[in-house]
Amino acid sequence: NTTFATAVTVLALCNATSFVWTTFGPLTSAQVRKRNVQRRFIGDLFGDSKGSPADELDEVFDEEPGRGGPYAPAGFDTKRMQFDIVRYPHPSLRQENEDIKTFDRRLRRLADNLFATLYATGDGIGLAAPQVGINLRVMVYNPNPRTRDEETVFVNPRIMSYGKEQDYKAEGCLSFPRIKGPVQRPTWVEVEAVDWDGNPFQRRIDGFEARLFLHEYDHLDGIVFTDRLGEASKKKVEPDLEFFIKDFQSTFPELEPAV
Repeated sequence: NTTFATAVTVLALCNATSFVWTTFGPLTSAQVRKRNVQRRFIGDLFGDSKGSPADELDEVFDEEPGRGGPYAPAGFDTKRMQFDIVRYPHPSLRQENEDIKTFDRRLRRLADNLFATLYATGDGIGLAAPQVGINLRVMVYNPNPRTRDEETVFVNPRIMSYGKEQDYKAEGCLSFPRIKGPVQRPTWVEVEAVDWDGNPFQRRIDGFEARLFLHEYDHLDGIVFTDRLGEASKKKVEPDLEFFIKDFQSTFPELEPAV
């Protein structure tokens, strides 16, 4: 688990000074209020709130061998669960991620479970499916976890275009506890994704949210944020990366680390 002080994606509420601090930079109280507007750009983003509270879906689905990839937890999209977040250099972080091809209640359950896992960290604001061993192109985020209004799901996202202007900000990752470093990213991005029924839509994302989107999107392409660090920054985190590799090898001797 990440710690508050060194969290990968930290959201610390500083009421005394009326701003929010994240590893992506400080936000003013006005920006926080602005971001409290509901975004329902792909419909009901967090599943069916009126559905059954049962732990398993009452619908029976055909077995699909290999669904979600070789590291996907059993029942990941049919049962309510909180996933274990995998740490670097787990191979699911580098595995190819498949598009969602079947649009049914399992997709909503997967999104529910991703959000449940995200909130359980206490300091996360974004999570991609490969970070929990599920190699599907699904990602979720909520830049303001104090409210559910900004819960956002992207299914099969693709980047259409991005701004020429770029900036550097410190980033971290739930799969890299205690590590952070400056990453250069575009200040806006135009994306295409699909909704719950597989219908495509496009959206432009700006500022902090663009950085958050791009960080999680990288995971869907098998890229981790340390890949984007400059040489000097990468050298600083090398001891931590070496520690993660040794720890992984001792914990999962049957798996090949994907560095």
